[in-house]
Amino acid sequence: MIFLSCQANPGVIVISGNTMGTTYMIKINHEHEEILDAVVIKSKIDSILVQFNHVVSTYEPDSEISQFNIRKSTESFLLSETLKIIVQRSLRIYELSNGAFDITIHPMVKLWGFGSDGPKWSPPDDDIIQTLLSKIGSAGLTLDDDRLVKSHPDLEMDLSAVAKGYGVDIITSYLHSLNYQDFMIEVGGEIYCSGDMSGKLWTIGIELPNDGVLPENKFAGIISLENKALATSGNYRNFFIKDNVRYSHTIDPETGYPVTHNISSVSVVADECIYADALATAVMVMGSDKGMKMIESMEGVECLIIEELATGEFQTKPSSGFNRYIRNER
Repeated sequence: MIFLSCQANPGVIVISGNTMGTTYMIKINHEHEEILDAVVIKSKIDSILVQFNHVVSTYEPDSEISQFNIRKSTESFLLSETLKIIVQRSLRIYELSNGAFDITIHPMVKLWGFGSDGPKWSPPDDDIIQTLLSKIGSAGLTLDDDRLVKSHPDLEMDLSAVAKGYGVDIITSYLHSLNYQDFMIEVGGEIYCSGDMSGKLWTIGIELPNDGVLPENKFAGIISLENKALATSGNYRNFFIKDNVRYSHTIDPETGYPVTHNISSVSVVADECIYADALATAVMVMGSDKGMKMIESMEGVECLIIEELATGEFQTKPSSGFNRYIRNER
């Protein structure tokens, strides 16, 4: 869908569509630029996203990652440039997080019913989990230029924690190639803001966790971004309950079980959306203390952790530099 103008911002073009099982929306401020052909740009963006999905989707049996996963061999696998970049950045966050962020978690995600095999609605047996743990670990991936080798033939990758983020980065590069500097991109909740909108910074609301019980559209804060990415990971939407126990989709690669701490969501601001996306997941796995320590050690990265208290209320924990982005705390 394309909106050539809107009443409040006639200089802004809005392009939207579907991708990766979710939606995308792009706002381009062309107030001081030549009029662009929005139909052509949307067509190109849709084409870019279709090609990208054909690389990263575990739901497409003939996608590049699916071909890697079903290939039960330790011989090197030739990567496209796109998958190479994703693996490079993912391995970096794997090291920074001491293994909390791990793209080889795919078999465990499927086992718990959060992957391409569909929901299970019941926790697996512990002996199966322990057996599967031996087939997980990004330390078993070796990237040699444009070839990837897995140490175990059953090693598989799941890029769901970085795919939307890198999709945002790819569209960002495309719009920059057209010499557009003022735009906002959102893919399934992951965002990049470039430049400004009519002299004002782009503003983004960080929602309070909502599982369908609380009123919607409540915000933990509203932030302003310029040339920065924002990604959020949460446990409040994708989960199942069995025997009064709640199991979230965030799996700890060390234990093979969903995380049990009280973090409801993590929002990360970074220069690239793929890093914001991966780091948000890493903090979800690590917990508040370890996760915040990692974020504080990184230059140009900030985060906001939202925890659910025993009372059902939420408390926010910003990193030391996060408040610089806050426009309005409520």
